[in-house]
Amino acid sequence: MNNTKASPVGLDVQIQNLQEYLYDRLSIIWTCSIEGYGRVYSDNVNGSIIPRWYNSDGEYKDVLHNDTIKGVHFFFIENDYASNIPNTNLFTSNVDLIVIVDDITSVKPNVVEYADEEILADVRGLIKKGFEITSVTKGENALDGFDISKVHFVHPYHVFKISMNIDYKPSRCVVNNFQSLRKIYFSNQVITFDNDNG
Repeated sequence: MNNTKASPVGLDVQIQNLQEYLYDRLSIIWTCSIEGYGRVYSDNVNGSIIPRWYNSDGEYKDVLHNDTIKGVHFFFIENDYASNIPNTNLFTSNVDLIVIVDDITSVKPNVVEYADEEILADVRGLIKKGFEITSVTKGENALDGFDISKVHFVHPYHVFKISMNIDYKPSRCVVNNFQSLRKIYFSNQVITFDNDNG
């Protein structure tokens, strides 16, 4: 299941564009169930920092300590700082994509070795088509800043984080059609709108 926003704005346009692209492609090449989330929030819940996704029903969902999510799920965390790109109306922000694999053996069952690098290569190969990857982090450090006291980093569990720079237009322009979203992604982050009222 891919959990998306009805009308993404600003940075969320780019994040959801990438979210949909990853979900569509990975659903084809991986054999496990996949659950995609867009930008989540680092919330303090009873003294613990937890990544939570806000849905359209006005409820928050913990996307880290949730045993009901099987297969693979991923979500995005925005850096608190965004900078203006000189001589443009665009901003750039560092965004982390966190991928959590509940059972690594279910993703690529035909790979007899530990398939962590193969899984990372699939995701990284899709992202680098349109975004600048700044770093890759694996294991416990991929969840740095979150409460991982209930997370067991043992086989077949696997997690990694891909950090990237995303350029976006911080206006209230909304992209509602699939073609425009794909146009943004494959034009290497050049944000274009059929009807730009932002």
